[in-house]
Amino acid sequence: MRIPPFARYQRLLASFGLLLSGAIIGSAVYMSIHQHTYNELYVQLHKVLQENQDLEDDIASLKKTKNNQTLVNVINVHLLPRNQDDLISEDIQKEIEGDVKAELKLVIGQKATFVRDSQPLYERLITQRTYFLHDKKYVVEVKSIVLIQTELTLWITAQEKKT
Repeated sequence: MRIPPFARYQRLLASFGLLLSGAIIGSAVYMSIHQHTYNELYVQLHKVLQENQDLEDDIASLKKTKNNQTLVNVINVHLLPRNQDDLISEDIQKEIEGDVKAELKLVIGQKATFVRDSQPLYERLITQRTYFLHDKKYVVEVKSIVLIQTELTLWITAQEKKT
């Protein structure tokens, strides 16, 4: 029995190995692009869901107080970075803002004069509050509270608490 010489298939094997390594590298590049795109869509989905929830809350509060213009209708919360080193990811910022809005939901429908007089109470309600998000602790502090006509706006800062 005769065995064919290996030199005959050497170029074919090298070409096959090159083709196989190209396929592996190409699939790795494709998966990284796909994962990045999926991550972007995930962040956008949470933005849209939060915006939708905010708009539904605004509609509900406006329906509740549509005949009385001296009541607080809208609560806006803005999260400011404490400094450039303490930047928090955008989805965590939205979750913290949503949690603070949920804490102050009791303000909607109250008279604007009562809310204006009780601002220190609402500030103490939120300041030094700890939120647990994504296995991390965040401590919130109120920078300022402004009441303009029927809109209550809060500027807060959040810092990750190291344990």
